[in-house]
Amino acid sequence: MRPFWRNVLIGWLLVMGLWASTAQMFDKTVGKEGLCNVGYVYDGDTVALRCGDKEQTARLVGFDTPETKKPMCEAERVLGNKATLRLRGLLANGAASYRSQGYDKYGRELIVLKVDGVDVAETLVREGLAVAYTGGSRISWCAKLGGGE
Repeated sequence: MRPFWRNVLIGWLLVMGLWASTAQMFDKTVGKEGLCNVGYVYDGDTVALRCGDKEQTARLVGFDTPETKKPMCEAERVLGNKATLRLRGLLANGAASYRSQGYDKYGRELIVLKVDGVDVAETLVREGLAVAYTGGSRISWCAKLGGGE
């Protein structure tokens, strides 16, 4: 092979390798054990990340969904279950990717989760299953839903 074409081929392979590794890092975060995948959905805004043979809890950022473990009223429990099922459905029917945003005070990784390139926060808020949330005091779902406290 002539030196010119060999250099072109080597350059092309390097560019493709860099592109592939950059795309992979954008789509998934690198955990201590390697690339992580979204695993179990605990509720509408909390999932498990499987990183190699380890699993860690991750809190989705940008929104808040009603509680399902200790809801303050029946309306909160019902909407929380709907949000959980919707998130499971999104993940089951699309390609998931996420970006780490650090950790919360409970040690959970904070992530922006996308399915087919769309932030799940936008989807769940638009569908009325969540509210936008960037920290601070959380809303009273029971008051919002008219379900009492």
